[in-house]
Amino acid sequence: MHWSHKVTIVLLVIALILALNYYGVFKALLNQFKSNKINEEQYVWVDASQYFPKTEIELKRYGFVYFEYSPGTTYEGLYRLKKKIPLPCVIVLNFTETKYFTQYDSMSITIKFDKQWWGEIETSEGSKKVKFTGVYYTTFGGRGIAGDEEEGYYEQRGLSTTGIVVLDLTKEKVEDAHIVGVYIVSHGVSAKIKIVKIGFPKH
Repeated sequence: MHWSHKVTIVLLVIALILALNYYGVFKALLNQFKSNKINEEQYVWVDASQYFPKTEIELKRYGFVYFEYSPGTTYEGLYRLKKKIPLPCVIVLNFTETKYFTQYDSMSITIKFDKQWWGEIETSEGSKKVKFTGVYYTTFGGRGIAGDEEEGYYEQRGLSTTGIVVLDLTKEKVEDAHIVGVYIVSHGVSAKIKIVKIGFPKH
C-alpha cells in the first residue's frame, strides 16, 4: 500500500472519531463501557416492575414514554410510577433494534428528583449559579442546557443506546432524595427498551 493511501486512511479514521465525538456517540460509548463495570455483589437488586408499571417500551422514530410518581392525570405515553425510587441507585436498561436514520437523530432520558441542589451552568454571559433538579442523559454530545429557572436544570450526561445500559445514580449531590419522574424521548431514533432491574448499594 502506497504511503499516501495509508495517510488517507489515518485521516479518515481521525475524522470519523471526531465526528462521532461531536455527536456524542463515541463519548457515550466510552462512558457506557466504564459504567457497565459495576460489581453486582455490591447492590441489592429488585425487578424494575416493582416501580415501573410498564417495563417494555418500543419507540418508533419520534415518540416518548413518561413515568411520574403523582401526575395530575394519565394519558397514552404517561404512566404512574408505583412508588418513588430511592437514591442512590443504578437502573439497568436493555436496548435492542436501535436504529438512527440521520446524523441529527438523538434519544434522551431525563430523571427528575424530589429534591434540588445548587450548581453552575455556562451561559453567553459566563457562569451562572442555578438550582438543579435531576439528570439529563442524551446521545447528542452538544453542550446544551436542559431545564429552566422555574422547574430547575438537569445535569447533562452521555447516553449509549446499544445493549445493556447502566444509569449510575449513586453519586448525586442530594441526600435522602427519590426519583419522581423518568422521561424517555426519541427524536428520530427507533428502539426497543426494556427496563430490567434497579440496584441499591449495600450499606
